[in-house]
Amino acid sequence: MSSLHLSSLFKGVGDDACVCYTGAVAAAAGVAGIITYFTVYHSPAARNPFTTDTRLNKKPYESDQRKRDQIIKNGYSAKKLSSDYDAIVIGSGIGGLVTAALLARAGKAVLVLEQHDQAGGCCHSFHEKGYEFDTGIHYIGEMRNNTALRFLMDQLSDGQLSWADVCDDFDTVVLVDDDGDCAAGLQRVDDAVKTESILKSKWISYRSSREATVNSLLAAFPGEKKAINHYFDLIELNRQYMRHFVGLKFMPAWIGRLLVCTGLVHWYTDFFKLASRSVSDVLREITSNSTLRSVLAYNFGDYGTIPKDAPFSLHASLQNHFLRGVSYPVGGSSEIAFSIIPTIMRSGGQVLVRAEVDRIITDKYGRTATGVQMKKDGRIISAPVIISDAGLFNTTKSLLPPVAVPRMDHMMKHVRHGTGGLSVYVGLKGTAQELGVEGKHYWAMWTQQGKEDLDAITERYVQRPREQLANGPVPLLFISFPSAKDPLWDTKHPGKTTATIVTFANYDWFKEWEDNRVMHRGAQYQALKKALGEVIWKQTVALFPQLKDKVEYFDIGTPVTNKYYLAAGGGEMYGCDHTVDRFTPEATVELRPKTNIKNLYLTGQDVFNCGFAGASFGGLLCASAVLQRNLYEDLCKLKKRSPPSIVK
Repeated sequence: MSSLHLSSLFKGVGDDACVCYTGAVAAAAGVAGIITYFTVYHSPAARNPFTTDTRLNKKPYESDQRKRDQIIKNGYSAKKLSSDYDAIVIGSGIGGLVTAALLARAGKAVLVLEQHDQAGGCCHSFHEKGYEFDTGIHYIGEMRNNTALRFLMDQLSDGQLSWADVCDDFDTVVLVDDDGDCAAGLQRVDDAVKTESILKSKWISYRSSREATVNSLLAAFPGEKKAINHYFDLIELNRQYMRHFVGLKFMPAWIGRLLVCTGLVHWYTDFFKLASRSVSDVLREITSNSTLRSVLAYNFGDYGTIPKDAPFSLHASLQNHFLRGVSYPVGGSSEIAFSIIPTIMRSGGQVLVRAEVDRIITDKYGRTATGVQMKKDGRIISAPVIISDAGLFNTTKSLLPPVAVPRMDHMMKHVRHGTGGLSVYVGLKGTAQELGVEGKHYWAMWTQQGKEDLDAITERYVQRPREQLANGPVPLLFISFPSAKDPLWDTKHPGKTTATIVTFANYDWFKEWEDNRVMHRGAQYQALKKALGEVIWKQTVALFPQLKDKVEYFDIGTPVTNKYYLAAGGGEMYGCDHTVDRFTPEATVELRPKTNIKNLYLTGQDVFNCGFAGASFGGLLCASAVLQRNLYEDLCKLKKRSPPSIVK
């Protein structure tokens, strides 16, 4: 607590009252700290999963697809089931896999049930026409250094996961001036494609350090040095505050609620000063330059919430995550599940696919979870711990019996569905070198120069009538070439390159087909996909003219595709929407793994925050709750006494 905080808080209050109240605050904070220390950090609880460094020498990449499928495509059948599981995990996204692997390292037999035909959630990949496409992993921060996240992945995979460095200029913001006119903007795209010329645009790169990124921004905005440095000072300040956000998640809920209801939480941390303000609000204070504001807010697509609704603290955390360099899993994103699942199996656990759970079984009052019922055969599988990686909305609205749903109200009142996502998968003839592409990421924005407004262009786009979707450019595109990031790609798929383009999409555009099976959604659905996909590809070729006439494979995943494969109710990519309301002190305390239903826990993005790292730490939080010990402390202790992941 600083004297500045005290003097500002007690302006106009008598000295005696001030001293008295200050003493009470200090005493209460001290008691809370002592209780937290003994209940969170020194619980006798269960076996420590981080007693031993389990990293082994790296094995050669497994190229035999049949052997890989035995791990990541192990289909459900009743005869494969054991009669005795310590825990059941619904869903095999990275949050579910991390939780299951940690419990397995603590000696628990864990059954993971995945409704898709392969494990991994957004970490899975698919093969079509000789190409392999990742579905959710584009780049991951914190893997180039000896961070807790890197060490966690090393332990869960026994050191078998390898990471390739992505280009130092990993993200490039591309600003295309459309004069605020959709029709004119689309015409310029058409003209650029026809003449095979690069569309007139401004390109500004983010690099793998604060200094290099600041220099890149100053080259584009030489008069904005003060604003740019202030922005990165806030980014660094938020990095310091994040430990308190994590601390609130780890401490017992009753202590967190005490801190919130007494207001002591604001003495415990300044995190919520930034979390309570939107990205747009903070950037408007930093600079009046709308172009710079757009460049600083460029990657809001990484968390799926437009700047005016997203908390600055989340945006800052993501910037910090990437500014120390980004990486990509060697062999592609399917390596993640392939490398972690053996850890789960070693303790008698299993990861079964095509294993859709119909409902969570509770007692008749909805107070205690006792098992799950399978959709395929109606079989009930019991376990003393049930963990859902299916997301808060799915768990509450689809899996729990009605009698249990009110017990989730304390969580549900803080969240809403995120915006739907749409992905375009393109297979290109030629190597990355032949096509002149690199493993970078491009954030292309169609907006009016000098009047850039990412909130407005995104809202206008998602509010377009369905019949007008292809009447103008899609204003925000994330363009990447995943194959160029994987050092094994040319060996696995010689002479080929992949491109992936991701953007937002309104779920309502496709809602009428949500109950239809894949490949059975009809001509109108296909025509809508094709029209939107063609516009997006034209925009891409207008920026990369060398890709014209190189397409060998082309497909589009819509929000209903996400719902079908990922069980994402609103077609979203990042779970519950990452709004300011989700990061209030109250929401931070309530959105946690342990629910008000005995034996039922949540894991993944919805109990922490978005992306690979967020879902992974959600998995660590969940396993901590189940084992009743602070696994982050255990992880850090093992890390401290073990050889570093990276020797520089």
